[in-house]
Amino acid sequence: MKIGIVGYGKMGRDIFSIFFDKLPDTEFVILDTYGKEENAAAVAKTLAKSLKRKKITEEQYEQKMKAYRFTDEAADMSGCDLVIEAIFEDIRAKKSLFCQLAGIVSKDCMLLTNTSSLDIAEIFADVPNKERCFGMHFFYPVKLTGFVELNVLPETSPELISRAAEIVRTIGKKPLVFSGEYHIYLNQILSCMVSHAIYLRETTGASVEELRSALSELYPVADVFEILDSVGLGLMAGKPDCFRIERNRQLLEYGCTQMNRWLDDGCPKETLSFLDFIAERETPTGAPCGNAPLSMISLILCETVNALSDEPGCDAELFMEAVQDTLGLAEALPYYYGKFGAENIFAELERLGKASGFASYKHADKAVWDRYFG
Repeated sequence: MKIGIVGYGKMGRDIFSIFFDKLPDTEFVILDTYGKEENAAAVAKTLAKSLKRKKITEEQYEQKMKAYRFTDEAADMSGCDLVIEAIFEDIRAKKSLFCQLAGIVSKDCMLLTNTSSLDIAEIFADVPNKERCFGMHFFYPVKLTGFVELNVLPETSPELISRAAEIVRTIGKKPLVFSGEYHIYLNQILSCMVSHAIYLRETTGASVEELRSALSELYPVADVFEILDSVGLGLMAGKPDCFRIERNRQLLEYGCTQMNRWLDDGCPKETLSFLDFIAERETPTGAPCGNAPLSMISLILCETVNALSDEPGCDAELFMEAVQDTLGLAEALPYYYGKFGAENIFAELERLGKASGFASYKHADKAVWDRYFG
């Protein structure tokens, strides 16, 4: 198999690394416009270290040294069985790239985008043979997350979806297939979580640090504001047009409005900037926020149930595992349903819905919740 990777930034480098480690009989061509010599040398250096430390054999070293090539010529993608794009999030750049690639590779070559925020159908709008086009969305950091989204078009070939899913399993990840308004769904529910945390900050009067402390029982590794910090307002604060689930539009727009206010106030767009920015401007208020864990988990469980109800053929257990993994929750979702109880969760959702008017807080009947969490 021959795999092409376009873009060698943070995501492209991680995608190449895990493919290179897990797919030994594969040839790689990396389209790298600005740093091909430097990056090729870095891969060679890493392989030499692995050989010296006896992590690979001499034979494996020789094989791997011949298995990759960096280039700045798109024509070198010819002969690829699969090309995954990991360039910056710009719809025009991605559309132009895939139109170019479609004229280079065969009509059977899978064309995949790693976009986390753009309209999948629009990216491939001008590409012929759309049966080979879809999204393969990795989460960052690639090696530490357990799931990969396959965001498919109506035209996407079921055979190619199955082939891509098998590749995902081979590299040690679990594939989840999404379509239509559920494209990039795990990012959608993560964005809802972030927007809800912002709503809690605004409505309780508590500071970010006070809310982080109150929510710490839910997040053993990175809390919701740390996730916002690591992604950066530059990406999180964009208009949520790519998230087309109507029930979440009000909540997402609310969160985006506040994040854009922070940007206007001088918060840098870059990653690892938000927490420092907010710490310089906030002091503890003493506002009560002990209800925050119930409120947060109510939103997460409600959105999960609504999504599963929309997709009755979905593997509910796998889906809930992916939600837990993506959001960084300490426990599986049914645990929280049992801990907080349906009566308390529904009361909190009804309170939130009445106060905000947001459709995100509208919940299904208890019998539906019991089907998934009971």
